[in-house]
Amino acid sequence: MQIIYPRKELYQIKSIDETDYSKIVWQRKEKIDKIKLLLAEGCTEDVALQAMNVARSTYYRWKKNYKNIGLAGLEDESRRPNSTRKSTWTYEIEQRVYHLRKKFPLWGKAKIAVMYKRQFTEKISVSTVGRIIKKLIGQNKIMPVRFMYGKKDTKRRIFNGHAQRWKVGMKAYKPGELIQVDHMTITIPGFGQIKHFNAVCPITKYAVYQAYKEANCRNAADFLEHMKKEFPFPIQSIQVDGGSEFMGDFEKAVAMSNIPLWVLPPRMPEYNCNVERGNGTAKYEFYWQYNAQPNLHMIKKNLQKFALFYNTVRTHQGIGLLTPTQFYEVISNEALQSHMS
Repeated sequence: MQIIYPRKELYQIKSIDETDYSKIVWQRKEKIDKIKLLLAEGCTEDVALQAMNVARSTYYRWKKNYKNIGLAGLEDESRRPNSTRKSTWTYEIEQRVYHLRKKFPLWGKAKIAVMYKRQFTEKISVSTVGRIIKKLIGQNKIMPVRFMYGKKDTKRRIFNGHAQRWKVGMKAYKPGELIQVDHMTITIPGFGQIKHFNAVCPITKYAVYQAYKEANCRNAADFLEHMKKEFPFPIQSIQVDGGSEFMGDFEKAVAMSNIPLWVLPPRMPEYNCNVERGNGTAKYEFYWQYNAQPNLHMIKKNLQKFALFYNTVRTHQGIGLLTPTQFYEVISNEALQSHMS
């Protein structure tokens, strides 16, 4: 029996491209088509490109790639340089560093560089040792120091919601701007641990406190409502660290209040210095001297009394030995006089 197969061209449709392309490909294809349509309608090339917000060189590059390759030519091109830096060390040096790091798994590049020179009477730069260690970690030949300490890798936060990454140089210039918010854990004898939430205005030093049993996003959202009631001025923006308590419900509550939310980079407490200093004040002047009933209701009640004392009685060197309330009144009157004049 003879089996006859139809020609390939009869059962394949060449014009159909079933490849999955990224969203940016279809956006670029749409812009190319619209530019062609505008040109066909009599628009000049400059007007068409300006209307689609596309540079001339970009348009011709897309057009050329699309003509030569098709839709695949509209994908983002690799930004990898044509010539990359080559390793400046030999395999022997790499093996020496490898064995030193295996012997001293908690040592960093600086210590290993010193030990390398001591053991092999040959100097090697600290940066070279660091690059070798990075390569060995990437090849899973050695483990990073944080793994040896039992620390987990933390995922980098993706800012795809209301919160935005804090920008270097951001600074408050008026009351209510960039309110610094943080929390700390305090142990009270006879009760246990509580989570102290603190918010400080960096201009007036006005502080708002609240105590909770847990530090989660629901309690942080509740603290936001407490802040809005207690501050004598509107909250214009908030900055926090990257803690999970300032995500979820807290971020949603800030968004619903139309308040910008800025998240500090990790391990940068100096940018949150006012609230960090405020945590120390509450710790030493309130919690370490607390002698009332050790239950959450009484702790909250006495904490609000301390907050009132802090804002209306206690003087602050950073604002000329005035209280936060007095200082806010002074700058408010100065602003009113300058506006009237």
